[in-house]
Amino acid sequence: MPRHSSPHTVASFDQELKFLDEMLVRQFDLVYDMIHDSMTAVSHFDPQLAQEVIQRDSKVDDLDRAIEDSSIKILALRSPMADDLRWVIAIQKASSELERMGDFSKNISKRVGTLALHPLPEAAGGLRVMGIMVLEQLERMRQGWIEEKTELAMAVWAGDEAVDTLYDGMFRELLTHMMESPKNISSCIHLLFMAKNLERIGDHITNIAEDLYYRITGDKLTSDRPKADKTCLVSSQG
Repeated sequence: MPRHSSPHTVASFDQELKFLDEMLVRQFDLVYDMIHDSMTAVSHFDPQLAQEVIQRDSKVDDLDRAIEDSSIKILALRSPMADDLRWVIAIQKASSELERMGDFSKNISKRVGTLALHPLPEAAGGLRVMGIMVLEQLERMRQGWIEEKTELAMAVWAGDEAVDTLYDGMFRELLTHMMESPKNISSCIHLLFMAKNLERIGDHITNIAEDLYYRITGDKLTSDRPKADKTCLVSSQG
């Protein structure tokens, strides 16, 4: 139950909402572990660990479906209003965001086997740093969700710019590696896709921050989200 809500007359309704929230927190944990282990697999060029991450994605998908089914049931049978309605909608939206993060983690892991054939430890370093920042954002978002703190949601929302800046720097670094030696091109392309997947994970974390802000306040963030991804400008700058 949200700390600011009073217990409902029907006690089972409280339990249904609580269970819905608990499923989402489990989904947070599963996705965090997937991202963490995908980054470990990249760092150690470990295809076996990468394959384990890929297989775990089905658990995230299962939770997403369970949350959707439970949400529909609550909406149909309880007809929630005001805070309760926002709560159910926010959980359903956040679950969808986490499901997409699981997909991106899986996509990163799928490239580890090919990258291991021609590893570039010096180039992969930037990806590890980016992964650490994304994991910190996700953990902060998880805590913000559990504690229902708008200040944590806003901190995550504002922090997306730093992830974009790292992505921009890595994009330029990998282009340099490709220009230095044609044999680096294949590995760098895989690392670029991995970095883009991490950048997209950061965007989905920020979406959850917006969902939490709406859940708590009933208002939507109206200002433009801070973005620092300038990779689209590289070719035009020459």
